[in-house]
Amino acid sequence: MSEGLSRRITDFNVDGHHFTDDSIGSEDRLKDALVDVIKYAKERIEDMGGVLEHLKKISLRECREYFQRAGGPSVNTEEDNNVCMEPDGGILVATFNGRKYPILISEDKVQGTNDRRRSQGLPKQSLGNAIERAAKNIRGAEMLLSKMNVFPYVLFASGCDLHHTETIAKRLEMMNFGIPNHYIEVKPNETPNPLDLSKIDITKRFGGKCIASIFIKAHKWDVMDHGSSKWSKDELVSIYQKVIDQSIDSISSILNT
Repeated sequence: MSEGLSRRITDFNVDGHHFTDDSIGSEDRLKDALVDVIKYAKERIEDMGGVLEHLKKISLRECREYFQRAGGPSVNTEEDNNVCMEPDGGILVATFNGRKYPILISEDKVQGTNDRRRSQGLPKQSLGNAIERAAKNIRGAEMLLSKMNVFPYVLFASGCDLHHTETIAKRLEMMNFGIPNHYIEVKPNETPNPLDLSKIDITKRFGGKCIASIFIKAHKWDVMDHGSSKWSKDELVSIYQKVIDQSIDSISSILNT
C-alpha cells in the first residue's frame, strides 16, 4: 500500500521536510485502522458463511469483468492487465457462493503545505490537485459495484487545502454529483464536533448514481500549524465500520432473495 502511494508522489525536500512526510504518516494511521477494520469485517462475513479478502490493487481487466456481468460491453485487450486501480486502503471483497462483492474501497489523502510555508516565512503558493486524481478510482469502483445497490467508496481527505475558504473541497463535490462532503473544521482552542455517523448513506441514489462518501477534516492555513486536522485512527475505524455494515446489509438482502 505504501509502495504504491510512494510511486505517485515526488519526494521533494524543503528545509528538511519531504512532501511524502504527510503521506507516510497518513499511511501509518490507515494501516493501523485497517487492522481493526479487516478483523471486524472478517468476523461479520465469516458468520454469514462467506470469505473476506483484502486486495491491494485490481486491474482494468478485472474491473471490466465485473461490469460485463452487469451488462457492460465485452471489450478486453492485453493492455488491460497493465492498468490498475490501486486505492490507498485497498479493496475489501466478500465472497459468497462463488460470487464476489466489494464491501469497501478506500482512499486517504493529505493536501496542503501553505501552513508549513507560513511557519517558514514563505509566501502562499497555488493549491495542488492530488485529491482530484481520485476520480479515476471512483469510476473504476463504479464498474466493480455495477451490480450492487450500494457504493462503498470512501475518501478521507485532510489538510489546509481542504478548508472551506479554498476551492479544492468544492471540486470534490463537482465530481460527486454536487453532494456536500462530510466536513469537520478544526479551529484553535475548540473541540471539533464529532461526525454524525447516521448521515453516512452509501445507497445508490438519483436513478442509481454512485455517490462517493467523502470525509474532509481541515484547518485554515494561516491560523493553525501543519498537521492540525489529520484524521485519527478511531475516526477512520468508526466510519469504515459504518460503511461495511451498510455493504453487508445490502449483500444480505441479495442473498435472501
